[in-house]
Amino acid sequence: MIILQQLKTGFAAYPKAIRLIRANSLVKYLLIPVILNIIVVAALVYSGIGVGDWINGIIERSVDNMNGWIQAAMVAIKVVLPIVFFALFIFIGGTIVNILMSPIYTLLSEKTETILTGKEFPFDFKQTLKDIWRAIRIAARNTIKQLSLIILCLPLNLIPVIGSVISIVLIFIINAYYFGCAFMDYTYERWRLSPKESRKETHKIKYITFANGAVYSLPLYLFCGTFIAAFIGGISTVAATISQLEQKRG
Repeated sequence: MIILQQLKTGFAAYPKAIRLIRANSLVKYLLIPVILNIIVVAALVYSGIGVGDWINGIIERSVDNMNGWIQAAMVAIKVVLPIVFFALFIFIGGTIVNILMSPIYTLLSEKTETILTGKEFPFDFKQTLKDIWRAIRIAARNTIKQLSLIILCLPLNLIPVIGSVISIVLIFIINAYYFGCAFMDYTYERWRLSPKESRKETHKIKYITFANGAVYSLPLYLFCGTFIAAFIGGISTVAATISQLEQKRG
């Protein structure tokens, strides 16, 4: 029953979050990560082109006889590397944007609590910098754990069909939980919980955390789904805050 109640709370927070965002003119915060996504993917693709040109430059200086095979290889490098860098964005774009968006998500979570409780949070530049730095550190640490666990799941793909299915499910669960942890921590840092206390509280509501992160993670399985996930990230932050306040009220 606890599992079902927590899952219901986590998923039910999303329509509440959408209504709150629309009623309080917070939509602009959802557009910023989409713009960041475009910037990040453009930077990665441009980097792929630059790396390809650099490698081709080395080949041109090192090879005297530029036969057809070498020229074909150089063309392949110029075409393939930008695609590889774009594929890299598909896999880690959501994580990169989440780290970059930490200051905005922190502010969005704060605004949500103010709207729901009336509690004001006076601006403190020094404390804001500390909160942003904490959010970035936790996002980076969670990313390392997340990627490490995902790598451990990859060998399961060597088992035909069943192994691949199990790997996909496990990776989805891992992504959902750790993305959910990141969205939950924006509230816990404002409540002045230490990172250790934040992890402890998140574990108490782990199924809410999973439900929150699951909605964000689903689009990542689609081609260019990171753009959709980027838009959802702000909603996930508001939904997480709503869930936490509901749990705090009991």
